[in-house]
Amino acid sequence: MTIEKMLKEGRVQRFEATRYEVERAMEVARRDLSLAENIIGQSKDWCFSIAYNAVLQASRAYMFHSGYRPASAESHKNTFEFMKLSVPEEKK
Repeated sequence: MTIEKMLKEGRVQRFEATRYEVERAMEVARRDLSLAENIIGQSKDWCFSIAYNAVLQASRAYMFHSGYRPASAESHKNTFEFMKLSVPEEKK
């Protein structure tokens, strides 16, 4: 799989995000990560769900910054596939 193939299949779209859209996604990621840290002792299941959303939002910010966004169908799956393809191996 390549990003070009994802584009052709309609799994991602080219997108010119505003600085606000990138920053907003990162704000949500930071908020959720902080919340997950605060509740880890109360509910591990809920903590995981919130942390998952933090990772998703940070990944979306990266996509936006890179000039893409996930298609609405299977957006979570496509976001993480994009990250797998676009983040250099040494950063993983």
